[in-house]
Amino acid sequence: MINEFSKKIENLEYISTKLYSKTKENNQELIPQDFDLNKYNEKVLERDLIKYKDYFDNMYKGIDDNIHLDEEQRRAILTDEDYSLIIAGAGTGKTTTMASKVKYLVDIKEIVPSKIAVMSFTKKATQELENRIKIDFEIPVNVTTFHSLGLAYIREIFKDHKCYVIDSDAREKIFTSYFKEQIFPYKEKIKEMMDLFSQDKIGLPWVFSKYFKENYEKYNTFDEYFEDYKKSKIKEVPNLKEFVEEKIETYLNNDEYIKTINGEFVKSKGEAIIANFLYKNGIEYEYEKIYPEIMSDNKTYKPDFTLELGGFPVYLEYFGLSTYDETSSLEMNRYNKNRKDKEKHHQDNHTNFIALDRIKGENIEETLSKELLKMGFTFKPKTYEEIYDRILSNNPVSTLYPLKDFLYNLIDTVKSSAKRVDFKKIISDSILGSPSETKDIMERQYYYFKDFYIYYQDKLFNNPEEYGFDFSDMFYYAIKYMENIRESNNLQFEYIIIDEYQDISKERYTFAKKMSDMNYSKVVAVGDDWQSIFAFAGSKIKYIYEFEKYFEDSKLLKITKTYRNSNELIKYSGAFIMRNPNQIKKELISSKNISNPIKFVIHKDEEETNTLKKLILTIHKNNPKHKIMILGRTNKMIKDLFKEEEFKDGIDTKIEFLGYEDIELEGMTMHKSKGLTCDEVILIGLDNSFPSKSKDPFWIKELFKDREGI
Repeated sequence: MINEFSKKIENLEYISTKLYSKTKENNQELIPQDFDLNKYNEKVLERDLIKYKDYFDNMYKGIDDNIHLDEEQRRAILTDEDYSLIIAGAGTGKTTTMASKVKYLVDIKEIVPSKIAVMSFTKKATQELENRIKIDFEIPVNVTTFHSLGLAYIREIFKDHKCYVIDSDAREKIFTSYFKEQIFPYKEKIKEMMDLFSQDKIGLPWVFSKYFKENYEKYNTFDEYFEDYKKSKIKEVPNLKEFVEEKIETYLNNDEYIKTINGEFVKSKGEAIIANFLYKNGIEYEYEKIYPEIMSDNKTYKPDFTLELGGFPVYLEYFGLSTYDETSSLEMNRYNKNRKDKEKHHQDNHTNFIALDRIKGENIEETLSKELLKMGFTFKPKTYEEIYDRILSNNPVSTLYPLKDFLYNLIDTVKSSAKRVDFKKIISDSILGSPSETKDIMERQYYYFKDFYIYYQDKLFNNPEEYGFDFSDMFYYAIKYMENIRESNNLQFEYIIIDEYQDISKERYTFAKKMSDMNYSKVVAVGDDWQSIFAFAGSKIKYIYEFEKYFEDSKLLKITKTYRNSNELIKYSGAFIMRNPNQIKKELISSKNISNPIKFVIHKDEEETNTLKKLILTIHKNNPKHKIMILGRTNKMIKDLFKEEEFKDGIDTKIEFLGYEDIELEGMTMHKSKGLTCDEVILIGLDNSFPSKSKDPFWIKELFKDREGI
């Protein structure tokens, strides 16, 4: 540290707050008299802004000539703190800044790419970062989700075992087997659980459904009970066709997980449509079955669907990236190369192969039907009774899912606690029973929780060759045993860059901090407290509000020039958000101006859809090339649009306006739209969303003053 501080002074290099504090604490004599850290670093930055001007000016030349890094972005890239938080407002070029930081570290600071970890929360976010860093800049850094990196640590720590992630589907199966084996055969246990976990004791309205309570004693096995339950459910539906189609649509339009009739979770709506078509027509398939031969680049290949015809396999690929998506030319080139490699592989091996494209306006089911019939497949359509039976079979514990959720919530509470070893105290003190309950009742409640907990852990860790990790375990054991793999070259990082930091949870913060402490890594956290929407999933806003508390000797930076929205829209949204006194103060600025960015269209309830159609046509007439996004609070609001003949549900989020196929139209929930951009946005169903005039005068003053009709 002595040599580092002196060397930086000598070479006029940036000095971090942490290095300065440690030097001041331990070697005060090294600090020049009247030394001002802020003035010194400002001098360094001013010099470097000039020194690397051409470098930054040409960073995106040939990649995206529309991108020009502003001074705040360049300062954020050049600032070399041990811990820094970059507050990047909506549309300010957060991804661009992060990617540019990585390129600067590799090009100028000469950091080896494998020593940089870029982490985000979702596959979608990491894909966006990968496109910019790994494809556009061709820098092979580790761009990953927290979960994927956590699993990488787990696999290194427990390298003598095959380690895998326990997802919600696996949890469902474990609970089902537990209830079948340990509870259902013993009717006295069921009776006792009904009493112990009744509403007056735990506060849940029902843990066992009315149907279960009235019928479970009639059957010796759970399977017998469930088969009769499915028959009764099918009989009670008056319009089975409409009901089943609605169920399927719900699965297709899920914001987080797209599920097929057969119960698989697939990557896209297009894949789900294909899987459902195959199932409904009696064609058996396997989703992402590993291809028996290695590809020419030595990679494992998993075709989307593997079918069988006359004893021979038929491979079906859905090429879901369309040419009308917003993709970079480099990404499109990589995609097309990947596609050609797969097509050539099947051609060289003379396999039966069906390739499906996502083409605008095309009915994917009709195209698939023609291809299958041409190849020689015979359709054996299933009845709606069979389809609904299959859907019900995907959720065998539907009549007692609150019990499943209740027990897993307890497990997650225990596992997220720093003192998980004392799980009896955690459960007894904070969840089970109440002050009015007797000790005996609490002990019996605890008995059933412990019984399931032991069963669950046994399923995860009792196999000597395999270990299963739920998300809490993954971070817990990675944090606990991280020191044991200190020498692992694969997991040594000099820089840790965290995307969407406003959504970080306690587990993820502890994981990142431990990584930093163990490797002496510098941390660059990028986020926006105005965009925190994942509190329901465990995120804690305090980690961004109190960043300096959790990362001592850190520095706060801001990027305030937005390239997405107008000054007027920023004013509206900013004024509302800043009514929360805890928000980090920032004033976004924009070079765009729109006199009336928010327009209110007033209509009668019965005229809502016709008004929407007129609005879409008016926007398109004025701006034919603009893309339009329709946002609703719930999936149902979007789904209800398709009750109109003119609106057709397209692939993924696309909406087709029959007769106006040239209009680019999408529809989704507000939650799903986070981080996306569009030329025009229509918010529907706001009559019950905005605060009322009488209760919130702010909205009258700031928003309703610019209300306009169409």
